[in-house]
Amino acid sequence: MSIKKNKITIIGGGPAGLACAYYAKNKGIEFIVYEASNSFGGNCQTIKYNDFYFDTGAHRLHDKDSDSTKIFKELLKERLKKIHVPSQIYRNGKFIDFPLSPYGLFNFLGPINFIKESFTIIFNSFKSKSKIKNFEDFAINKFGKKISHLFLLEYSNKLWGLHTSNLSTVISGNRLKGLSIYTLILETIFGKKRKTQHLDGSFYYPDNGIGVLFDELINHCGISNFKSKSKVTRINHSDNRINSIVINNQDNYNINHLVSSMPLGIFIESMSPPPPNEILSVSRSIKFRNVILVCFFLDKTKINNNGSMYFPDKKYLFTRIYEPKNRSIYMSPNNKTSLIVEIPCFKNDDIWVLDKNDLIKKIKEDLINLKFFNKDHIIDSSIYKISNAYPILELNFEKKIKKIFDYLSRFKNLDVTGRNGLFAYTHIHDHMKNGREIIDYYFKK
Repeated sequence: MSIKKNKITIIGGGPAGLACAYYAKNKGIEFIVYEASNSFGGNCQTIKYNDFYFDTGAHRLHDKDSDSTKIFKELLKERLKKIHVPSQIYRNGKFIDFPLSPYGLFNFLGPINFIKESFTIIFNSFKSKSKIKNFEDFAINKFGKKISHLFLLEYSNKLWGLHTSNLSTVISGNRLKGLSIYTLILETIFGKKRKTQHLDGSFYYPDNGIGVLFDELINHCGISNFKSKSKVTRINHSDNRINSIVINNQDNYNINHLVSSMPLGIFIESMSPPPPNEILSVSRSIKFRNVILVCFFLDKTKINNNGSMYFPDKKYLFTRIYEPKNRSIYMSPNNKTSLIVEIPCFKNDDIWVLDKNDLIKKIKEDLINLKFFNKDHIIDSSIYKISNAYPILELNFEKKIKKIFDYLSRFKNLDVTGRNGLFAYTHIHDHMKNGREIIDYYFKK
């Protein structure tokens, strides 16, 4: 069988675009990747700051797609380690294991409150689910008001920037599986601590940061196939085909087949001629959440053993903190460590444009009060901003996305992938799987 040599054009050099590139390379299909920024990896990169390394978020590779795991094991060999670093929630001055479990709640709430909330969970398990319309309803129905407000609702308000009554139940994902009627009975009656799956407790991680995964994909594919500082500014189409794209408002390139991982709304706005007004209106209504990383580089051996720390309390601007060294000792120099603080916001929020030094000062005070370090430990600090970090899965977002993709489905030489392209809360293994499916289908045509 002869190998097809039709070229695929990929917009976006993040995990999803690089996954498509990898599988195209393996099928012998010519491809080119255009990335708007000066680096690849999208919102999943490893940044070097002097002698320290940190990821642009608490990223990890879950072993949930065997083919993907196998690929990265082969590419990185001994540089990819399976590690176990469970996470915790900080609330009311103390930590509790995340995801929530009956065992953890017993220790956090005390016997009397735990019994009260246990009866609430048992009672709610028999209630009709027909009145559950949003994430707030879902959380309260599953866990009761007390547990929901302590650990879920305030945190979700902070992370997504919307009241939880305006959020889809989809945002819960698999994060709430640890606490159920089954584990409640098992742990309460039989006194057995059930080992619930910590989403970020056991996972694969490269020695030198998550960005190494994507560096190796690029090395495998050949750097000549990747073009940075190449922003797609117009997408030309006619007769239900994507005909060409314009790079940096000047260079026009013909398209055989297009794979896009650029933010869905930006893709729609870039189309020429423009889509119908209804599609434009729907596209403009979907929202993304940005993240500011405030980074502290410390003359201290260690803060704690947590993979991530979550902060539901609204008195803190941040939602999550992670210590890169807990993922790999190579992320910090000997006897040094760092803390990466995540602050979600919108681009029109005051905090997004707040003076760098003022923001660092504010977060530094909070972390010192939390007794993570003192001012003498600080070697340096920095800020890193991430646009379009999370698609906001607000109530009834599925209907909006369906309208957009119903329109895009008419373009037979177009595939869309990636967290921002699909407007879905996807992970590294999802990107690899989607890339494999896209290329396999294309190859068979």
